[in-house]
Amino acid sequence: MKVMLKKILSAICVLIICLCSFAYYWWTQNEARLKEEYAAFRKIGAPILMYHAVGSREGKENWPDSLILSGELFESHMKYLKEEGYTIVAVEEIAKRLSDGESVDKFIGLTFDDGYKNNSTVAIPIMKKYGAKGTFFVINQDIGKPEKMGDTEIFSLLADGMELGSHTTSHAPLAKIEPKFLAWELSTSRFYLKKNYNRYIVRSLAYPNGDYNELVIAKAKEYGFYRAVTGHIGLNTPDTFKKAPMEMYRVTVADDGNGLEGFKKRLEQAYFFGFLQTKGIDVNVVRDIFIK
Repeated sequence: MKVMLKKILSAICVLIICLCSFAYYWWTQNEARLKEEYAAFRKIGAPILMYHAVGSREGKENWPDSLILSGELFESHMKYLKEEGYTIVAVEEIAKRLSDGESVDKFIGLTFDDGYKNNSTVAIPIMKKYGAKGTFFVINQDIGKPEKMGDTEIFSLLADGMELGSHTTSHAPLAKIEPKFLAWELSTSRFYLKKNYNRYIVRSLAYPNGDYNELVIAKAKEYGFYRAVTGHIGLNTPDTFKKAPMEMYRVTVADDGNGLEGFKKRLEQAYFFGFLQTKGIDVNVVRDIFIK
């Protein structure tokens, strides 16, 4: 058994080496053309950033460290984007532009998952400083809990022109729950957000843990959502949005210890991986295999 396993691993290593060698040869033979295509591609799509908590780690020992960004690091992201000429907007604006055929060159979407209170106390004041808008995906059952936004914060972000989105009623993984509960997680979440916040109509959905399937998509459309964001990395273009408005791409922003340079790398990956998808290479396929 060990001998057989060793042979299989050796064969896989040889295959990987051959593929890398072929990819390198292919790139060097087509480098000039590919660089030109890549530069043009960057102008037709928009990345969407996914944040979670922004603020102090104090009292949050159980939170994933990488998903808690300091206010200083978050501001460095906003400052960099502004200096690079980006217009920072909510998901609804990205979706509108893609749908209407308007330019999204140098547009970038900003989203926050889970409805942490520091999104209101730390992130939004920084966003306003740089003229940024964003979408805040809240979990209905968590509204008003410690460390989560309550009615005051949600009314305030709406008054500031931000978009309110649904992260479902309870944050259950939608593809894994019984289908009969999808109405509760999706339709009920929209109903109560509309009821509690001056009849605000929620159109954007974020899948909890990026978990969804074709049934979830169908039900989300049925219950009134116009668009949804995933955890898949890539670029949102007119073609991708027309084909799959319920599967918009996002870039997970985390504190990887590399400061602003780490952010720049993640942003560049969104553009590059989106470009690879136009060549029939989707890194999300490999990602899903290992995650699931």
